[in-house]
Amino acid sequence: MQDFDHVEPADEARPPSPRAADWFWRPRYAKLYWVTALLYWIGLEIMIAIPYDRINTSVANTMVLLILVFNPITVVAVLGYGFLKAKVACGEWVIAPGSVPQRPVMDPYTDPSDPRSGLRHLRHVGVIKD
Repeated sequence: MQDFDHVEPADEARPPSPRAADWFWRPRYAKLYWVTALLYWIGLEIMIAIPYDRINTSVANTMVLLILVFNPITVVAVLGYGFLKAKVACGEWVIAPGSVPQRPVMDPYTDPSDPRSGLRHLRHVGVIKD
């Protein structure tokens, strides 16, 4: 048997990793947002089936503007904000401060937008033949 003279401190328990369903489906505001988005898209499909001369133009214009609000990408961005904050808070994702990384520099002789690339440059005088 071995005797241990020291006790190593246990790692602090991090909060559990959040699940996407906890942010996209369970809150009341998420359910309300999904239901209104579904009703909007159903209404838009019905409105498309109706001849345009029977639709009030202000209703049609409002429905077109609401496409931005009920767009699926917008819904995911709005509901995913809390999920992103929870992921960062639990330490699973890290937001590193600093400048945005620069894209790698292209070789000027293979870049078609650089005049040093010769005939590959579209605005090069030698390319234009009359």
